[in-house]
Amino acid sequence: MPDSNIPKDLADTFKGVFTNFNTDRLSELLVALILCVVGFFLARLISNAFIRTIGVRFNAHQRLVWRRGIFYFIFMLFVITSLKEAGFKLSVFLGAAGILTVALGFASQTSASNLISGLFLIGEGSFEVGDTIQITLIRGHTIEGEVISIDLLSVKLLTIDNIYVRLPNEQLIRAPVHNLSKFPIRRIPISLSINFNEDINKVREVLLDVADDYPLVLADPKPRVTVTAFGESSIELLFALWCKQDNFLRAKDEIHEMIRNRFVENQIEIPVPKIGFVDRPPSQQNALENENLDVYAHAQELKHEQQQNKHL
Repeated sequence: MPDSNIPKDLADTFKGVFTNFNTDRLSELLVALILCVVGFFLARLISNAFIRTIGVRFNAHQRLVWRRGIFYFIFMLFVITSLKEAGFKLSVFLGAAGILTVALGFASQTSASNLISGLFLIGEGSFEVGDTIQITLIRGHTIEGEVISIDLLSVKLLTIDNIYVRLPNEQLIRAPVHNLSKFPIRRIPISLSINFNEDINKVREVLLDVADDYPLVLADPKPRVTVTAFGESSIELLFALWCKQDNFLRAKDEIHEMIRNRFVENQIEIPVPKIGFVDRPPSQQNALENENLDVYAHAQELKHEQQQNKHL
C-alpha cells in the first residue's frame, strides 16, 4: 500500500474541484449546494418533529440535546453527500480529520475530560435546568445557585446574589452535588438551646403550637422536636418541620420570628454566654514585697556579678 501525503492530497483535491470549469462542473456544484440547503431544512424539520412527539416526555435540557444531536447528524449526512457530489475525495478529508482530532486531544486534555463528564451528567440526569443545586468544591468553597444551562463543557449557575458562575463538568463529577429542589417539599432544621432548668415538655409543646399555627408548615410529615445533646450550659434541641419547596425561604424567616415571640411570651430563656471576673486578694504569706520582687527578677544577674567579684 503506497504512502499517502494528506496535505498534498488535499491540495490536489481542491485544485481538481476549482479548475477546469464547464457546464457539467457547474451543475455538480449547484447540486451540492442544493443538497446542503435541503439537508439543513430537512434536519431542522425532523428534529423539531421529534421534539414535538417523542420529546414531550423529556425535560427541557434533554429536549435541547436531542434536538441538536438529530439536527447535526442529518445535516452532516447531507454535507458529506454534497461534498462527494462536488468531486471531493472523502477519504482525504477523513484522514485529515483523524489527525486533527488526535492533535486536539493531546492539546486539550482538560476540555476532553469536561466533555466526557458533560455526557455523563446529561445521561445521569441528577439535575436539570431550573433546579437549585449546592456544590462543595475541593478547597471547601460552597456554591449554591439555580441551574441556567447544562452544556458539554460546563454548567452555568445563577446565585441568589445574581452572580453568574461557570462550573467545569469535571468538578461536578468529582464533588458531591446537593439538588435542593429535586422534590416538592423540603425540611427546615432549626437548632435551639435552652437552660437546664427549663421544662423540656413545655418547650416541646410551645414549638409544636408554633408549627400548628403557621399555615406554610405541612401537617405531613409531622413537625418534630428532639433533644440532640447537652452543651456546657444548655440543652440542645432540633426543631424539624416541612414546607413546600417554593415557600422555603419565607417559611424559614418567619418561623424564627414566631419562635422568638413565643419564647418571650412563655418566659423560656435561651442561654447567653457570660464572662465573669473574680477579684481575689493575694495571700499575705505568699505575697512578695517590691524589694523581694526586684531581687527575684534579677537573681541571675546578681549571681553573675558575685562570681566576678570573687575572681577579682
